[in-house]
Amino acid sequence: MISKISKILEFIYAEKLKTNIMLKKTYLFLVSPIFLFLLLTGHNFISSSSSLIPIWSSSTNIPVSVRAGNTASYSKNGNGWLIIVSGRDQNDLVTKKTQRFNVNTSQWDTLAPHPTGLLGSATAIVGDSLYIIGGVINPPGFGTQTVYKLDINQNVWSTLPNCPIDIVDAKGVSYQDSIIYIAGGFSGSVGGGLVYMLNVKSKTWKAATPFTNFGRRNFGSFAITGDTLVYMCGTTQFGSGQLFDSVYVGVINQTDRSQISWRQGARFPGQTRTFFDAHSWGNKGIIMSGGSTDNSFSFPSDECYSYSPGSDIWTQLPNKPTAWTTGQSGSVRLNNGVMKLICASGYNSAYLNTVQILTDTLTSVNISIVSNEVPESFKLNQNYPNPFNPETNIEFSIKKSDLTTLKVYDTLGNEISILINEVLSPGVYKLKFNGSNFSSGIYFYTLENNGFKETKKMILVK
Repeated sequence: MISKISKILEFIYAEKLKTNIMLKKTYLFLVSPIFLFLLLTGHNFISSSSSLIPIWSSSTNIPVSVRAGNTASYSKNGNGWLIIVSGRDQNDLVTKKTQRFNVNTSQWDTLAPHPTGLLGSATAIVGDSLYIIGGVINPPGFGTQTVYKLDINQNVWSTLPNCPIDIVDAKGVSYQDSIIYIAGGFSGSVGGGLVYMLNVKSKTWKAATPFTNFGRRNFGSFAITGDTLVYMCGTTQFGSGQLFDSVYVGVINQTDRSQISWRQGARFPGQTRTFFDAHSWGNKGIIMSGGSTDNSFSFPSDECYSYSPGSDIWTQLPNKPTAWTTGQSGSVRLNNGVMKLICASGYNSAYLNTVQILTDTLTSVNISIVSNEVPESFKLNQNYPNPFNPETNIEFSIKKSDLTTLKVYDTLGNEISILINEVLSPGVYKLKFNGSNFSSGIYFYTLENNGFKETKKMILVK
């Protein structure tokens, strides 16, 4: 009986995913009585590519409430942190304060204050350093070209070569072990559709492929998952009545990382949105929360969505307990596949001092460490057994700790599953892939890590 109910619920879940762009409730609420029965009796109807129910919780309040702070997050050795640089304080002044939140201990501390204090900077973390690009020191005003670097371990600020253009309200993401992309924002010297790339190792800038048919865009969000960039929503400028629900998806070329293939993705299901951020969210793609439904601070939202660029599907998650806009957020991955979205302070008719965290435990694949020894080279092994039905093993070796992705494609090149999308330490790994949800045929699986890429073919026979 339970098995039959499980199959029915899996079917309902799959059908709802196809149309979830139009939904305002998640499928769990539609079947909650049966779901609770299965949950309490220990039966799991969720397939191996799903997760447990995401849950919101509260944590330690922020010491100094701010909004529009320059924010980035990072994970290391099973720990996670959120760093907020500057922002407007409750006196409506731009603070120089740098506040850091430890997700594991729920404690706040402070790092070295920013040299000037500023708003509207593109912010990203590469390795143990945080980078602040552009922004405005005395708003309202023109953007700057300055690039600041905070060595997190040494707690010291320094500068890098200037950005090629003055820029404000751009968003930044880090890629692999040396690249930062900035996108959107406004420059007094250049038109819209801006995308630039900074190599923090060589300390050099390069213009990247701009958005397709894309004008000036401010106050949207920018995130990365694997080798795919996503820019969503926004407006042309503060106070403008021109608002957007459009989504642009760009795949990074591995030969020349300044070359990006852009396409338009499924429109944001929450209609228009400004003053919010988006972040990586494991094998689910990216995640966003809150923002304003118009172009002011008067209509904050509590909505939360994830988006998978591969399947081009939006999924509504549980609403944030407190609606907010111009808040500070970041995502971290802890041990055992636990993802956390940290939402700190922000604004909702008054300054917020709360910290609210969404926790999601991803259970996409059963991955194990075969060896912790650093292998001689990057390697992807042939799956075994092959052909298989329904499970097969995939082993691989990575030589350097970096973002690692393992994706499955069909013969048309469509991405059908993301098995791994996280930073892995050097070693040899093995995972078990279950093809129960796929039809018989030929599939390709591709491993990427630190600039290396390898693809193998596998055959599913049912």
